[in-house]
Amino acid sequence: MKVYRNYLLFGHVLILLCCTADYTKNLGGGYFFRSEGGDIKDILSTASHGGEIPSTVISFDYDGDFIIAKQRPKLPQDILYEKVYNYELGADTTYFWLIVKKSHLVLGPLSKEEFIELKEKWDVPENLRFKDN
Repeated sequence: MKVYRNYLLFGHVLILLCCTADYTKNLGGGYFFRSEGGDIKDILSTASHGGEIPSTVISFDYDGDFIIAKQRPKLPQDILYEKVYNYELGADTTYFWLIVKKSHLVLGPLSKEEFIELKEKWDVPENLRFKDN
């Protein structure tokens, strides 16, 4: 019985480790989503001029031209990011981001209203929607 309990405990630990393992997803255009477990979830660029969306990205979608993202910032901001972002409404607020891949233009952090205006301005397709990632 003791051996069975040890195997069961080992199985639970293995499942927890798998669930919190590092994960990356290629978003095209030199951008990728990175999750290091917990609240370290960001969108980074392989290009030096590509820009970033710092932690914590809570939802995103993308196509060949754009990336949209929702973020609840991890404050204070980690020093690993190139730019210091101004989160006027604090860490409890959801911010929105738009990346125009071809020009490596990263727009954000934005309010929901600003985000909707920019989506219209840049003709972001309606089929890009936030979902659980």
